[in-house]
Amino acid sequence: MNFVAVLGAFATILSAGFGALLLIGARKWHQNSAARLALSWILGTGIVSLLVWIFGFFVKGALLPGLVATMCVGLPLLAWKISDHPAIPFPSLRKPKRIELLLGAFLAVEIAIIFYLAYVHTLGSDGILNWEIKARYAYANGGVLPLTYLQDGGRTFSQPEYPLAIPYTELWLYFWLGDTNQFWAKTVFPVFYAAGVILLATIGAKLTGKVSAGLGAALLLFFIPQISIEGGSAIVGYADFPLSVFYLATIGYLLCACRSDDEHSFRIYAVCLALLPWVKREGVILWFIAGLCGVLVIWRKKNHRCIFSHCFPACS
Repeated sequence: MNFVAVLGAFATILSAGFGALLLIGARKWHQNSAARLALSWILGTGIVSLLVWIFGFFVKGALLPGLVATMCVGLPLLAWKISDHPAIPFPSLRKPKRIELLLGAFLAVEIAIIFYLAYVHTLGSDGILNWEIKARYAYANGGVLPLTYLQDGGRTFSQPEYPLAIPYTELWLYFWLGDTNQFWAKTVFPVFYAAGVILLATIGAKLTGKVSAGLGAALLLFFIPQISIEGGSAIVGYADFPLSVFYLATIGYLLCACRSDDEHSFRIYAVCLALLPWVKREGVILWFIAGLCGVLVIWRKKNHRCIFSHCFPACS
């Protein structure tokens, strides 16, 4: 039953992220299904955690996850309702080359290894004392961090002022499980790894024009110890790796927008940029850097008058 509950939590996260993609105009955006799934995951975690935090100011208890789940399911339905193009286009499939199949198989094996390492490895110290502890306290208080925790000087070791994207994503799993469970909370992080390598392969392929080049870059990520096995990696529950995935999507799709003048990629960049400070406090620095890069790209394209139409399709 726990496995089914986690699948339900993941499905609502993906639904929220996919709805966001449709709302920002990605319906017309030609991209492979794996990249859509990866983007739906990272955007979905940001949206779900934000919804839990915002609705937590008004309600708590069973009503809170009910409202958030309704929003998650409603986002793609809303996007479908207001769209002039109700059909969702899927890119035509081409027969992959042998080298692409081989690299893809190796990439799948690496992702499976990361899931296995996360399965046998416990959460790291920061993963427990900085992030999971917030999810645990919030769950015990009906989905809202108690004021006693935020005001208690004895708990400053857990950084109460840190952003809540990761803790509230874990909290979302706890809502579905009906209890706190660190074992299942760990599953969030290998999924971020899978999303990260898919996006790296996709962005690499878009920038080079070669699928094999993108897959090769994604394969090499596994061999960086700080990412795969050491402290701060994708298996110990730290926010560093999810932050790096958000930053990869931010800068990667900005480069794609710069290379091909693709306004849909720019919208992906803008949404991921907005979520960077919500993942970790250091995300503010990355937000400033990526935002400055975006301004330079807009200025270089001499299209600064259209910045709002790129970021907000309703203004187009």
